[in-house]
Amino acid sequence: MNLATIARSAAALMLSLALSASAFAADVKLSNGSVWKGDVGAKVRATFVQGGKELTIEGTVVKAEERLVVIETMENGRAVKKTIVSFDLRKLETLSAAAKPAVGGSPAPAGGAAGGSDSVGAKTGDKPAAASDGMPHIFVLPMEGMVGTGMRHDEIEAVAAEADKYGPGQIIVLLINSGGGLVIEGDKIHETMKEVKKRHRVVAWIKRAISAAAFTALHCDEIYFMRVGALGSITMYSGTTAISGTELNAWLEKVGEACKIGGREPVVGQAMVTNPILCSYDRDEDGNVTWFSTLQGEFDLSDEKENLTLNAENALHSKFSDGTADTVEELAKCMQLKEWKEESGTGRKIHENWQRTLKQCIEQKQRLYNDLENPAGLDGEAMLGNRIKTLTEILKWYDRCYPGMVYEQPNFPPDPEALKRELANLKKQLGEMKKRNR
Repeated sequence: MNLATIARSAAALMLSLALSASAFAADVKLSNGSVWKGDVGAKVRATFVQGGKELTIEGTVVKAEERLVVIETMENGRAVKKTIVSFDLRKLETLSAAAKPAVGGSPAPAGGAAGGSDSVGAKTGDKPAAASDGMPHIFVLPMEGMVGTGMRHDEIEAVAAEADKYGPGQIIVLLINSGGGLVIEGDKIHETMKEVKKRHRVVAWIKRAISAAAFTALHCDEIYFMRVGALGSITMYSGTTAISGTELNAWLEKVGEACKIGGREPVVGQAMVTNPILCSYDRDEDGNVTWFSTLQGEFDLSDEKENLTLNAENALHSKFSDGTADTVEELAKCMQLKEWKEESGTGRKIHENWQRTLKQCIEQKQRLYNDLENPAGLDGEAMLGNRIKTLTEILKWYDRCYPGMVYEQPNFPPDPEALKRELANLKKQLGEMKKRNR
């Protein structure tokens, strides 16, 4: 073997090892801001919150990302996969490390080392049982509050991870009641929805979807309104002024893309963005709809005075919506389901857990802000110690509930680095003060 061949073989081996390491190494963030560093295939003990209760399981890591971990464990005599999102994850302990792949060979199974025993109760490759009647599993995710704080892409990803356990083709219902919010979060939702829709049937159920919330709904192949439902007014602002020029054109293009993803005419969504864009339609005797970007259609939806906002009646008549339903029973009928079989309230629990965390954050913020500005203590040393304690707690809340810290009043700075530097400075001051007071 000549030197060139040896060099190529060595390079290929190094690349193989690098790819193996990158494919299996993972950093998972916990609710307290700490990070678990481990590998897919590791045996772990996880402590997490579910339904308001703290639970502990042991099993094998089969998937790990920054914001979630999937652990295969035993439940009622069968192997199941538990998806735990980071804000519910209290503790993650490694019981034994994952087996490393042999050089030039394939990775060992996730259940344990090659030739060794499986992890506690885990059996690699098993999936939760399908519904006995062959119907897809239904997950309802309420999406309430401001987009970016109460309504986020994180929860969509979390409920999709739960649906993934049962394979593709499950039903995810986004129950939307929001007046809109942050464009930056809308961009994240845009990317998330594109991915989730590749695997599952994603449905929007509208009570109120305005601005960024309407933008979210446009991605869904099916949109159902409650009788009081409203959807539209996707105006983007820069400060208090509506965007214009190049920025407006880019936003119109993205809204049009969302409409196409959901199988709708772009003009409908774009008329929700800016009132110079008009929207009307014709409907023939067979119910077929033709859309216009002018007012030449028989039925006008928007004019030059205000942006388009649809209600349940005109959304249904124009076939923008797929039906009107106030209850899950009515929704099941609209969706042509035999009955409504929701999967253990999983999506609602994901929503409730985040809403509880957000509420706690907002409640604690004012106290922390006051304690930082007016630290308790009878002398300088005590006051410095209390400021350090307060800053430490504030930084933990950044990791646990960043949106609540930054986007809700009183607002803390988007970048916590200045607070970290201040904390280091205060610790230095306290150390010097203690030396002087000895």
